[in-house]
Amino acid sequence: MTMDTPTTQPVTTGVLPLLADPQGYLPCAWELGPDKQRLAYWLALFRNHFPSLMEEAVNEGRARGLDAAEIERRADQAAAVFYRYLDALAQQPSKFGRLDILAICVERERVLREFGFDDAYRLAKEKENHAAMALLPGVLADLDALPNQERAMRLIEGVFAGNIFDLGVSATLELYKSGGADFHETRSKLKPRPWLFDDLDRWLDRWHHGQVYQSAVLFVDNAGFDIVLGMIPLARALLKRGTGVVMTANTTASLNDITHAELEVMIGEVARWDATIRDALAKGSLELVPSGNGTPLIDLSKCSSALNEAVSRRAVDLVVLEGMGRALESNFEATFTCDVLKIAMVKDIGVASVLGGEVFDLALKFDQAGDYTNSN
Repeated sequence: MTMDTPTTQPVTTGVLPLLADPQGYLPCAWELGPDKQRLAYWLALFRNHFPSLMEEAVNEGRARGLDAAEIERRADQAAAVFYRYLDALAQQPSKFGRLDILAICVERERVLREFGFDDAYRLAKEKENHAAMALLPGVLADLDALPNQERAMRLIEGVFAGNIFDLGVSATLELYKSGGADFHETRSKLKPRPWLFDDLDRWLDRWHHGQVYQSAVLFVDNAGFDIVLGMIPLARALLKRGTGVVMTANTTASLNDITHAELEVMIGEVARWDATIRDALAKGSLELVPSGNGTPLIDLSKCSSALNEAVSRRAVDLVVLEGMGRALESNFEATFTCDVLKIAMVKDIGVASVLGGEVFDLALKFDQAGDYTNSN
């Protein structure tokens, strides 16, 4: 790696057409350079997490039959390069330009691929996807049996509960290593309201009394319980109401985020036994497109041409940003030309401190298009 040039995201093609202020858009508002304490925290977090990431990467390579000694050698090289990058930032935070969490994520992905680690968490994702898919028919049956008012609330609780599967932060990484979280137990023990950010009443009022959305784009997050038991039920509920749905996942793998290719396989499996998903695919009211991104945070100025074309063609009037990386660490302050739901569980003490909350706090922020106009 040359330490004098900034790294770049995977090649993408343009700005999401739904951004209200594309010129002023800043994916990650938390600049690290001016705040020494915040800088030290995030550099330490990335450094301390990297060995766990490399452990997963080595295990994934061995599972594919690669030479163990060669994998270990490449893992050591990757760690050395990434740590030199972090050391350089500690000495000069502005060395590669404006520094934020997204920039460090981008460099981490570049280093992983330089040394041949394209999908370190593949085994973990497969394990959690299998466990979650076994529960999905029961979760959907339970939702279908609920009255409309209760179902809308349960959908939101499901998104929160599913979002706990995150191998990029220490609190939930340790939970996974100790055997994982139980979805139903997690859902029953969510923090009570009022939440850290709590626009639930506004969202439920819009859901129950507003005009049905024409089309929604769902930026999905993690594999496992998150996508399967949180976001697929939400997408299905929107479809049943008559809303077209675009589900968009990372183009390339990053931590335990689900990828577009994995999502295609998963939705295909669900379609074999669920009529709503099967019919939506057949009619084209459900569409799966890659986001163009490859990090846990997402830069909406670098979206794939497929995504940008889909949201324009469908006249999307609802954006859902789900997960701590997509909705809090990035895009929390982003404004849109349509309604936007930002929903996530806070799973990192550094994120919690910036937002004024605690680990496992819940955030649901719902902005309607008119809110931006009225605030100007």
